Amino acid sequence: MDFLDKLNDLMEKNHLNKSTLSKACHIPYTTIDGWYKKGYEGLKLTTLRKLANFFGTSLDYWASENNELTTEKAEILKKIQKMSNSDVRAVLAFVNTLDSINKEKGE
Repeated sequence: MDFLDKLNDLMEKNHLNKSTLSKACHIPYTTIDGWYKKGYEGLKLTTLRKLANFFGTSLDYWASENNELTTEKAEILKKIQKMSNSDVRAVLAFVNTLDSINKEKGE
């Protein structure tokens, strides 16, 4: 998936159009519209950060062409961003426990 594929997917999952995305992320509408008309080459890091923060994704998600972000994963990321550091460590411990269990099962 390229940048626009990811953007379209996340906009669709969140029931957004270019105008509502612009208002929600504080990115000028002309910038977003320009990505579709002229391409996204030269996309600014500050703009990418706004998108990542809004959608609860990492910057790596936008940079990688092999990343698939499901609605559930995006929701988890949004919630984690709002957690305290101690809560994040607790979630990480839980995830590590699940990972260990799955490895023991051979999954």
